[in-house]
Amino acid sequence: MKICFVGHKFHERTRSSDFIQAILRELGEVTVLNSSPDEDRMSDDTIVLEYLNNKYDLWVFHQTEYIAARLVPLGLRNAVIAPMYDGAWSRPDDFFRQFVNCRFLSYSRALHTRLQRLDQRSASFEYWPAPAAPVARSTEREDWSAFFWERRPLIMPNARTVAQQCRALEIGRLHIHAVPDFPEEAVSAHGYRQRDRLGGIAITSSTWFDSAEAFRETSGTPLFHFAPRLYEGIGMTMLEAMARGQIVVAPDRPTANEYIGHLSSGILYDPERPLDLPELSPGEVAEMSAAARQRVVRGYEMWQADRERLVSFLLDDGRRWPNTDAGAHFGLAIRQAARARRMKAMRK
Repeated sequence: MKICFVGHKFHERTRSSDFIQAILRELGEVTVLNSSPDEDRMSDDTIVLEYLNNKYDLWVFHQTEYIAARLVPLGLRNAVIAPMYDGAWSRPDDFFRQFVNCRFLSYSRALHTRLQRLDQRSASFEYWPAPAAPVARSTEREDWSAFFWERRPLIMPNARTVAQQCRALEIGRLHIHAVPDFPEEAVSAHGYRQRDRLGGIAITSSTWFDSAEAFRETSGTPLFHFAPRLYEGIGMTMLEAMARGQIVVAPDRPTANEYIGHLSSGILYDPERPLDLPELSPGEVAEMSAAARQRVVRGYEMWQADRERLVSFLLDDGRRWPNTDAGAHFGLAIRQAARARRMKAMRK
């Protein structure tokens, strides 16, 4: 089976799409092409030419639905489109209606519900990473610290608003990873390096690290992790933080509010009232940290259990599943367990 995977250039560095590429490589030979919606439209002409000049059994567009839209008039069929909520929520309905001959892989329940309302073929899946080894951290108030990747410094959440939130939560130290999505917005990175406090909070800062391990060592140490954007696609850094037992502080918006339970496995805040945050005791913080990691343990088990349905969806093999929601395998498991009980009772 020949598969063409069209991904986002940014993920070449962050490796955020490696998990789905690994599954595709188990199914066949994969050609990887990358694009960026922030570059000139002409830069994607090579992908259009690849479509015209080569025959693939399956195309997968991972956060690159805008390229799939260019191929629809050329007869695009048997394609899986995986939009990310942060890039898709503002698109008009007519944009999605054009993909009537394709199918959608939805990592967000909110997006999945919308696509179903538009009569599109959508299957919902929750991706969860493998849980990390437990990290011993002090939960005493004087040891509270936080990490924040400032990706959009000109809009919230940014370093200044997060520093204010740290004050509200009584977090004393904040590390700012000053690497914006758009280099031209790097207006404050240099300023952070020239100071040791911001909004009354002790700060340190960094830019790109030499290795992923060095980044994780810095980002994975603090007890709190602030989500970098108002909306997320999957939110890899958020999930990896939870996997380490860090407490994620995130806007009450998809997809964060689909993965985090407020005051159980993390903290969700109203973006209109970002400083309206709870008072936390060290005991509550310790419980939340443990619950965050446990949420990933359960989520990873669910992701593994749902793998067969994902492969079935990618191959479009015609197999029928109880439903198209994230917990489809649970419905199947319940039916299988009920049947096993009936058979056992009949044998007695």
